[in-house]
Amino acid sequence: MSVFTCITRPQLDQFLNPYALGAVLSLEGIKDGIDNTNYFVTTEQGRFVLTLFESLTVNEVPHFLKLLSHLGKNGLLCPCPFSDLHTNLLGEVNGKPAVLFKQLSGAAIEVPSIVQCQEIGLQLASLHRCTEGYDFAVKNSNDLAWCKAVQIKIGDHLSTEERELIDDELAFQTGHNPVNLPRGVIHADLFRDNVLFDGDRLSGLLDFYSACTDTLLLDIAITANDWCCDHGKINPLKFKALFAAYQTLRPLELLEKQHWPIMLRAAALRFWLSRLQHQYYPRPGDITQQKDPLVFKRLLLQHRQASLLSDNTIFNLRSTA
Repeated sequence: MSVFTCITRPQLDQFLNPYALGAVLSLEGIKDGIDNTNYFVTTEQGRFVLTLFESLTVNEVPHFLKLLSHLGKNGLLCPCPFSDLHTNLLGEVNGKPAVLFKQLSGAAIEVPSIVQCQEIGLQLASLHRCTEGYDFAVKNSNDLAWCKAVQIKIGDHLSTEERELIDDELAFQTGHNPVNLPRGVIHADLFRDNVLFDGDRLSGLLDFYSACTDTLLLDIAITANDWCCDHGKINPLKFKALFAAYQTLRPLELLEKQHWPIMLRAAALRFWLSRLQHQYYPRPGDITQQKDPLVFKRLLLQHRQASLLSDNTIFNLRSTA
């Protein structure tokens, strides 16, 4: 989320005027995340989150607001945009498209429990189920072609070992690019810092601005890579918990199970490259954070090794068909 665009109090007052929320009591930049600018805004009427979109245009943002509205109507605990007195959801602050949300309760967790992994599996399956047939005309911009472009962009910064590993994995993914797998709306970034919990009760799914139409299995892999790994190491019990919960609502097809090891590797590669790009080409901002790329390099190496073990039921799920 971070703060790339600073706003003044007069700019904030002008934006909030049509909402009639009373006087502003506090404004606080949010450091989490790396894509958009976010502030906590407290007024006499409550506590809100103000999002300024750094990459999405004024014509693109409504696609995501419509998706959030659809998810909310189907019972998913996600932030719904707050409309002003003229029923407008989208405004502008300091030249950036901006939306106000009511702040959800709860907090992100650092090390999820087995129960929390089960809960995120259920919520991810619910997201996939409730968007079946939903026409979301946003393609995944971080596909295999994007990975290859980033590898070229950052190539001079990499060690020989890193270049060889990325080259080898890109060649593998090119030769094993899954086809005919179930597709639909995916969150594409359901990391721990994008989920709120009150104890073991999930209270909010956040940051849907990477959402797109793509392979559902990729969404599971992205999520599992973050939720089911402790301090950079795979936790088999958490993988099993997430999968068992997910499949109570949406059982995986045989073809998905066969491609699971490949997708875990693809997801790890994608976020390793993304974090390397942010590391070598950081965006300027008042409050920013850098996430460690080595986490996903280590995960990729573990997945590459695990995919060779045909008797490992966490990574080769054909035995559970």
